[in-house]
Amino acid sequence: MGATSSIGVVKSTGDFRVGGAIVHNNGTLFDGDMVETTLARSVLQLNDTQVTLLPNSRARVYRDCTVLEQGSGMIRESGNHTIQAASLQIAATEKNSLVQVDLTGLKNVTVFAKDGAATVRNSDGVLVASIHPGMALAFTPQAAAANAVKITGIVRTAPGGKFVVTDQTTNVTFEVRGTDLKDSVDKRVEISGTLLAGATPVSGATRVVQVSSNKDVVAAGAAGAAAAGAGAAA
Repeated sequence: MGATSSIGVVKSTGDFRVGGAIVHNNGTLFDGDMVETTLARSVLQLNDTQVTLLPNSRARVYRDCTVLEQGSGMIRESGNHTIQAASLQIAATEKNSLVQVDLTGLKNVTVFAKDGAATVRNSDGVLVASIHPGMALAFTPQAAAANAVKITGIVRTAPGGKFVVTDQTTNVTFEVRGTDLKDSVDKRVEISGTLLAGATPVSGATRVVQVSSNKDVVAAGAAGAAAAGAGAAA
């Protein structure tokens, strides 16, 4: 009979649970183990990846991912390991990046790229956000059927007479389709629309959006300058 090989080890300065059993200081991890912290954080060393579970957190650990079910976890990445929270998949994109994931309730997820960058993808593997170092974003994942989107960014031209917008919050690029987009090129706009399932986006974009409304966004500085000019004229 062959024994199941371990996937790593877990260490802590206090007590924690693995599979419901209380463990002191350190223990061995196997694929699918549930790890629960109490008053101290626990550090999981999984090959080249280090995952830290903060106090009062719970996660199920697999060879290629850690599924956060409660509390907070941090991943220091140098492999392909991800943290899953709600329906999101969070990955560090640079060697030795440090990314913190907080799960509040069942669906509210906050991702903080402390060092290096991170990506957030949905359950289908589609890019939801690209997070720069020092940046944090909060998410409330929607059901898979929900396809309404709102994007704010500058309209740019793309090959084949197409148009793209990179959302200023998530840094995700969408191909946008609709009327009057030519008049919005190089302008900052707020677009509301619907994701087109099965549509193939132009190179560099992740999804295709059918635009339902499109309005210009005036930068605060420009608005202030316009107001000052009007005041001077008066």
